[in-house]
Amino acid sequence: MPLFEFFFAIAVIVSLYISIEDIRHERIPNKLIALLLFLGIVYQALFVSSPLAAIALFSYALFISFMLWFLGLWPAGDAKLFTTLILFLPQQLYSSQSLIFDFLVNTFVPIFFFMFFVIIARSKLKLIKDALRFTLNPYNVFMLSVILLGFVWFLTQTIQLLTFQFPIQADYFITLIFMFIIFEFFRRFLSAKLELFFFGCAVLRVLIDYRTVYSFAFAQKFFTILFVFLFFRFFILYLAFKLYTYKVPIRKLKPGMSLAEVVIQRGDHFEKKSFLNASLIGFMTQRRENIIHSLDFLTKEDVDRIKKLRRENKIPFASILVNKVQPFAIFILLGYILTVFCQGSFMSFLVRLLK
Repeated sequence: MPLFEFFFAIAVIVSLYISIEDIRHERIPNKLIALLLFLGIVYQALFVSSPLAAIALFSYALFISFMLWFLGLWPAGDAKLFTTLILFLPQQLYSSQSLIFDFLVNTFVPIFFFMFFVIIARSKLKLIKDALRFTLNPYNVFMLSVILLGFVWFLTQTIQLLTFQFPIQADYFITLIFMFIIFEFFRRFLSAKLELFFFGCAVLRVLIDYRTVYSFAFAQKFFTILFVFLFFRFFILYLAFKLYTYKVPIRKLKPGMSLAEVVIQRGDHFEKKSFLNASLIGFMTQRRENIIHSLDFLTKEDVDRIKKLRRENKIPFASILVNKVQPFAIFILLGYILTVFCQGSFMSFLVRLLK
């Protein structure tokens, strides 16, 4: 059996076992991730002809996976699995600037359609209307448009200038990542001066890049990114949060549960804050000192501490929202298989078949 096919089979078998563990126990064992990582390094050592390209690809995947975890789009175990499977991709794909994006699309598109139809089918009309109001807040839509038009563009141009030896294509996914990060900074540190700065960046972009801005191609990309961001960050997130969380009395909390609200210490007092309205930068500052439990899954120590604080009447609430965990590892495995067999994007592969 050729070398790649041998390691591909190993990656699929180990990932399938990981997916079964994820479905059965709602956890991805770190020992299996470590085994997969070791095998991936062995494969790279035996097969790769461009170590620099492989290291750059793995580092980029690690960064993207970390950001998606930090933004709450998947748990840490899924981020580790995705990053590790990057090591098992065919060498001929390494030259593609969109490889990570293709892998993510191949992973998220199947689960998106699955979850989208389930969420819409389960959502009542009132909930959908509430989600639309939450999404189409005029002020947020305007500020997001201003940030995307000016500041995000200047940021991507600066990164491309600094990395001219290893050019990074500012594709939809990278732009959306910048949008997520900048939006959370915007929510945390909003002031009149910051609004004026973003508006100034947008005006300056229009003045110096007017040929691009006044083109149909720009308008198409601009509104596509804005719509996708609003759709995922607000509309789908709102519906999913309302449908896939449930209230649990603190006395019934168990290790392995994933909280949809964080418990934060404010001096001698404790309060809870919903993930739906929480700020990324808030988590970055609170993670080290204020949040009293893990952001992924509760440990036994987390549960004991929360229950103890409740018994001592230091926690003023009797219940807390918990996520209904959706096993995701199987979709990452499917994304990996699609990326290998389609030599990149599954969507592009379908387009080529239909021509």
